[in-house]
Amino acid sequence: MMDDIIELRETSPDNWQAKYQGNYGVYTIKIALNGNQIGRFSCTCPSSGYPCKHIGMIKAAIDERIAENQTTGEAEGIRIEELLQEASQNELYDFILRLATYNPELRDAVLLEFAYKKKADKKRYSLIVGQALRNLYLDYQEYYETGVTIDVLDQWLEKARTYVEQKDYAEGILICKACIEEFAAWLEEQADSNLIDYIDHYQSMPFQILKDIAVNAAVNPEELFDYCVSEMLKEKYAGTTMFNQFNKLLMCVAEKVNPDTFIALQDTLLSEVENKSSYEAARIVQRKIDFYRKSDEPEKAWKIIEENIQIASFRKELAEKYIAEEKFTNAKKLIQDYIAGRQLDTYQNVPDAWDALSLDIAQKEGDVPAIRKVSCAFIEQRFETKYFHIYKETFSADEWARALEDLIRHYEKNSNYFNDSVADVLVAEQAAERLLNYIEKHLTVNHIAEYYTAFAAAFPEKTLALFEHALDRYTEENVGRTYYERIAGFLKNMIGITGGAALVTTIVNRYKVRYKNRRALIEVLTRFCKDNHL
Repeated sequence: MMDDIIELRETSPDNWQAKYQGNYGVYTIKIALNGNQIGRFSCTCPSSGYPCKHIGMIKAAIDERIAENQTTGEAEGIRIEELLQEASQNELYDFILRLATYNPELRDAVLLEFAYKKKADKKRYSLIVGQALRNLYLDYQEYYETGVTIDVLDQWLEKARTYVEQKDYAEGILICKACIEEFAAWLEEQADSNLIDYIDHYQSMPFQILKDIAVNAAVNPEELFDYCVSEMLKEKYAGTTMFNQFNKLLMCVAEKVNPDTFIALQDTLLSEVENKSSYEAARIVQRKIDFYRKSDEPEKAWKIIEENIQIASFRKELAEKYIAEEKFTNAKKLIQDYIAGRQLDTYQNVPDAWDALSLDIAQKEGDVPAIRKVSCAFIEQRFETKYFHIYKETFSADEWARALEDLIRHYEKNSNYFNDSVADVLVAEQAAERLLNYIEKHLTVNHIAEYYTAFAAAFPEKTLALFEHALDRYTEENVGRTYYERIAGFLKNMIGITGGAALVTTIVNRYKVRYKNRRALIEVLTRFCKDNHL
């Protein structure tokens, strides 16, 4: 995997960037080191893991690069330090200026390093960031596949964090303001509206730094408060994540500065929203609720919730409060009114969190008919373990025998195919033999692999026989390494069954003869035997 690293370089002290050729394109990985440990990091790969596997891999490559540099020492020949010591100041100045004119990376590095010296010019950061963004080239194919990193923003925001660590909050604030304002202006000019989904994090990053600054006692919160109020209502922020981030920052400082102004601003924003049940209205109301809770005024927060039950999330929160307080009549009214309205929507015909609340109340009140009705609704379309057992508990033993058969017939209705809800019911009922027979009726290797643990201990010989039959058919019909790895997985399942190891050895030997021309299969089976000591 190290061979797939296209580029690895240290962009500034302890900050590294890599390009990696992955399965879905070229990924950009950035790692900031804290000593020898990973500090901040990012990767544009689509993995849902956190951190993804590329972070550790690139860190290992960085360690290797650092070790090489330490052991290699100075290259033979003329040292660059000697040349620079012999050059005059004017020669160095002319050289840097000439190269920076034609080398954007060097130009950006000079600006990044020395812009702070021009303190008299308050617009210096905006000019630098704005120009860099206007010169930015985006590979649209790359961002559609793997997302986008904007180096100029990453570098300047890292610079802002450095200033915060050095307690130079004024410079940190100026950089964040420049990144916010110039990025919003740049984003407004982009023709591709889908771009925002791939760079949304840049709308949040400078605000997080400003929030870190705001909590410091040495910072005047009024400056940030006034900045938010004056800046956030500009047209370029409308409909962006930045607008909401302005409000969050405002909330951080409003308690110290002017809470009434913050609430009044939210009321003004809410008055401009036509649909008071919309997501936009909910966000504004939620900000007021969060502010009062943060200010330790829960009564005001609950009052706002009670006044806005047209928004489903607030209605649900209030219903949950009533349930906790055992005000079941109040809770049921809220729930029933919502469900009645929901039933008018033909697309919403499955139980959800509201039905779960109804079930919770029914259980607390001991209302068996209601418990049975609601829990049955949850398992009507598809088996769910939790609600199945709740449903079962509403029947006596004799009643349950009939209800169980009715449920199974309901799942099998109008279908001659395998139904996993039937199998799941039989697992829950520990009906091993009946489940085994059901699997045999609809035999595939995937079905038996999913359910064999429920009956293999009681019926090992038949389980292995069915496994073998299904696996023979699967191997005959499927070609390719992915399928071969699955075959090895199924064989691994069989080893754990009594008598399975001997049968697996027989099957593997048979496959090596029958499929001797499938070299990839032979390779997988050979490795499988080695790993499992067969």
